[in-house]
Amino acid sequence: MAALDRGLLRQAIGNLVMNSLNHTPPGGEITLAARLEPDWIRIEVSDTGAGISARDLPRVFDRFYRADKARSSPGSVGLGLAIVKGIATLHGGRAEIESEVGRGTRIILALPAGTSSPECPRSAQLSPN
Repeated sequence: MAALDRGLLRQAIGNLVMNSLNHTPPGGEITLAARLEPDWIRIEVSDTGAGISARDLPRVFDRFYRADKARSSPGSVGLGLAIVKGIATLHGGRAEIESEVGRGTRIILALPAGTSSPECPRSAQLSPN
């Protein structure tokens, strides 16, 4: 099991929060939650934003995939969620998504509970290629 890299974890959570900010209208809600389970640390970012269609959900963690080009953020190339998934995988965890158009999105970052040291080995690369 890889040790937790706090910098990478900050990047993953930052990507999730930025996605929520970009797709939640003024007056909407963004919620961050963390829960320690027997075997997992679960970090959830939920929003009341635009949501993602069921057709697009299977691909949202793919590199360069943008569900709706018309509402994509300026400068976005579709790497944010792919990086989140890569960080989760690097730590022996997973990223999951639940979403409904018009109701919002919840993304769960689940990491093994034993990943608590300050830095993980940098041998694995999280490049977009």
